[in-house]
Amino acid sequence: MSGENRFPEELLLNEPDRGHRLIREFYQHYADIAKTPNYYTEIGPQHEKIKYNLLLSLAGEKRPRSAKSGLGCGMPPEAGLACAEMDFTSAINFQNASFDAVMMTEVLEHLPYPAITVREVHRILKKNRGSAYVGSVPLDYHLHRRWKVMRGKRLSGEQLHVHHFSFKELDQLLRFYFDNVEYLPLSGTAQRHPRWRLPYNLFVRDIAWAAASPKAKPGCWNIREKF
Repeated sequence: MSGENRFPEELLLNEPDRGHRLIREFYQHYADIAKTPNYYTEIGPQHEKIKYNLLLSLAGEKRPRSAKSGLGCGMPPEAGLACAEMDFTSAINFQNASFDAVMMTEVLEHLPYPAITVREVHRILKKNRGSAYVGSVPLDYHLHRRWKVMRGKRLSGEQLHVHHFSFKELDQLLRFYFDNVEYLPLSGTAQRHPRWRLPYNLFVRDIAWAAASPKAKPGCWNIREKF
């Protein structure tokens, strides 16, 4: 590039990792504990007891007793566990077949490419019958929110969510990579009235899953498939 066509250097903002800083500040401002002091104690762990029981049942029934390795998102170092910090918005930088279990609770809805993330989870899991992927997400296409959209309102007011799941999309994605998938409704009419056997796609707002037995050769996920 000639000197005449070179962009003026004084107009460039050369701040390393500025994008990471802005995203971090956005999260801090969105969940400002000065404005919402109960955010982390009430809103965040709203379904933790229910999910904990699901994990206990999974550990007792599906995971082999020899399983020792696991990966969890958002684990604090204070828990006494070995932790590695990384950006996994697309790739997860672990070797193939490294873990017996992976846990992602309230994570996939914050990622721009959840289909890639689930594929990466499948890759790093050991291909054993007891290997498991457990997690939870909010569902945004239940009957109540569909009615909101029909009235001209937004599908979801949660600014930190970049992907909006329907139950059908989540179910097809998990079953593409795993032979055994079980669900536990966390909130919604189907959770309050389990005997009615209501369809999860319309009557569940938050859901947890336990997916086991990763498929040996699942093939390629069809991103154009309609849900």
